[in-house]
Formats: sequence, structure tokens, C-alpha cells
Amino acid sequence: MRRIARLGLCATIALGLVAAAGCKSTHEEGVKSNMMTQWTDVNANTKATTDAAKAVLEEEGLKEVSASSTNIDGKATGKMADGTKVTVGVSKKSDTTSQVEVNVGTMGSPTRGAEIAKKIKMKAEGA
Repeated sequence: MRRIARLGLCATIALGLVAAAGCKSTHEEGVKSNMMTQWTDVNANTKATTDAAKAVLEEEGLKEVSASSTNIDGKATGKMADGTKVTVGVSKKSDTTSQVEVNVGTMGSPTRGAEIAKKIKMKAEGA
């Protein structure tokens, strides 16, 4: 009985460490995920990255798309047809790089979030 309890404890700790560290997304190359939020680094400043985020949300057909940015951060939002909110946050890492984070809904959608993050990166970097 003690052996089973010990094995269960070890498995729980291992899963917790993996979840806490933030895993590499298996959905899109270069995108990391903690299942709720997907993020990636972008070789563009916050304004260019926020503009790319707005364009991607519009290209995806989201409704009520809006965006705003400063030299420090940016944000773009939109709604899917079922009302699910998609939020893109942009943070300055340096004068020429930023980090983009995508949240889809309140529970997250790793596949959709990773796809949007990758498209923003590609558009901002001119790929």
C-alpha cells in the first residue's frame, strides 16, 4: 500500500513540474504553452507586433476586433462567432523584440492559441 501511495505521489509531482515549467507546444514550432496561454518571441517591436495581431484576428474572421499599443506593450482582442473572446497581449523584450501571448476563451484552446501566435509571429517578421 505504501508503494502505491509513493508511486502516486511521484507521478503527481512529475506532472506538476511539467505543468509549472510551461511546455513547448506540440501544435506549432517555436510556440510554448501552459495549456491556458500560448506564447512566442517575435523579432519586431510592440507596435508592429500589435498591428500584426490585429491583422491576424481580422484575417481569421473574428468579430469586434480592436487593438492598441505603446512602446512598452500592446493588446488586441476579438470574438469568435460563438462569443468566445480571443486576447493577444504583447510585451516589450527589447527595442526590436517582443513577446506575444494568446488566450482563447476562459479555459484556453492550445491548438487555436498556438496557431494564432505562430501567424502573428510570421506576419510581424514579414515571413
